[in-house]
Amino acid sequence: MKKSTITTPDQAVKIPKAEAIEKIAKHSATVRTQLAVAKAQLQAAVSPEKYALNFQVNALQKQLNFGKAQINRLKKEPRAEVIWDAKFLA
Repeated sequence: MKKSTITTPDQAVKIPKAEAIEKIAKHSATVRTQLAVAKAQLQAAVSPEKYALNFQVNALQKQLNFGKAQINRLKKEPRAEVIWDAKFLA
């Protein structure tokens, strides 16, 4: 008989809005540096590698845009605390 392990998801907690914005901004800064490196690699790559690197660049740009959208959403909310889940930075 197979034993299945039950995993509980991480509990979402409430944190101050300013702290959430700060965490997203720090994560966006690291994504920006990764994006700069990926763009440099894309410029220097030869044709077969450019296809995969283009996907990487696009994914990083989507992460940046998502972070910007989340910061704008948080700034518009009137609440002082927001629900924070670690998946936001994944």
